[in-house]
Amino acid sequence: MTISNHLAWPNRDQFLVARGETEYSWVEPSEQSLVGLDATGVTVMGNDQLSGSVVCGDGLDALEALAGGGLLSPSSIRCVYIDPPFGTGKRFGHYSDALSEGVWLSMMRDRLLALREYLTEDASVWVHLDETRSHKARMLLDEVFGADAYVATVIWQKRLTVESRTAISFAHDPILVYAPSGQKSWKRTRNRVPGGVEMSNRDGDHRGPWRDAPFTAPGFRAGQQYVIINPAGHELLPPRGRSWFATEPTFLRLLAEDRIWWTKGGAGQPRMKNFDIDALQVPSTIWNGREVGTNDDAKRHLASLFPDTGTVFDTPKPEALLQRILHIATNPGDLVVDIFGGSGTTAAVAQKMGRRWIISERLVETVASVLLPRLEAVIAGTDTGGISDSIAWKGGGAFNVLQVQPRLGSVPSLASALESKAATRMAG
Repeated sequence: MTISNHLAWPNRDQFLVARGETEYSWVEPSEQSLVGLDATGVTVMGNDQLSGSVVCGDGLDALEALAGGGLLSPSSIRCVYIDPPFGTGKRFGHYSDALSEGVWLSMMRDRLLALREYLTEDASVWVHLDETRSHKARMLLDEVFGADAYVATVIWQKRLTVESRTAISFAHDPILVYAPSGQKSWKRTRNRVPGGVEMSNRDGDHRGPWRDAPFTAPGFRAGQQYVIINPAGHELLPPRGRSWFATEPTFLRLLAEDRIWWTKGGAGQPRMKNFDIDALQVPSTIWNGREVGTNDDAKRHLASLFPDTGTVFDTPKPEALLQRILHIATNPGDLVVDIFGGSGTTAAVAQKMGRRWIISERLVETVASVLLPRLEAVIAGTDTGGISDSIAWKGGGAFNVLQVQPRLGSVPSLASALESKAATRMAG
């Protein structure tokens, strides 16, 4: 019996294109370019150097239109972060998350394939989901980028409270991390994160604070099996199955340099004193909500930007979460792309961190009422929430706003929506 590692779903061999503002339709692959897609300029916000683009439209259509207009080139995207529909079947305030599984899988596959050709050699792709379809997304990502591209699944603690209405309270989201170059290659270019290394100066050393580490190493090495006499006069040997960390001449040199710390006030084991500790460490897979924020933190931030609106967005992500992702995956000046823009967190954080960015969002009302006003506040320096205080953000930059019509059907004009909102503000 042959077992396939590929997912199967209805209409898998067809191509999924956007229809109108919220729907999708399958077409034959030969018919996928039903129309010539153009990104129509709507406006430019800010009076500084352009650092980003907001595209009102489906992410797949946005990529094609930007590439056709010379605004996106192959091998240019360093990081993709997407927070797509989760496939929960629920209705949220700003959108319906009710795509059938087959539509959802085609939608994800076709957009990931489109992104693939624009990635740099050292790029990474971060797919933020919940437990509903993350297992199938993993298989899909293996198909698109190869199983060897899988790096890790980050577990983000999205809430600090307990949901008592469910059988088990879901307190986390998985974020699938892929690097098309492979984990070993990407490791050489990704950045480390602050490690919170605690150092002290327990003996008043004139060289300053230090941290101690064991003076033993795993395994048996004949040259590192010798007797050490501690200040209390006790003869010490390495524990069974271990060796001293270094040879005896090295130990004696460290002892003479006052680089050895003794436990139990001199009656215990030797430990090394390290003064030059790397304050950065390899990222781990468990991200605490107190460190990188929660959904509630993100909601409070949006509420401060839109105090008269009520609930602006049901599922925003905190800026500190995106800050960690972009810190790990990019450097200043790199291009970050998010084709499920939502409330604009990715763009806001990329702007504050000095990255270039492209973000797309299908819903005209979300773009006009939430995403653009938020980014206007970012470049104006009036957004003091999120990561603004921690990085001393004062504003700056500019971005252009474009709209691309879907391959099938049409959507309302973003320019008209913005004019209407501006007229309403003036009248008020």
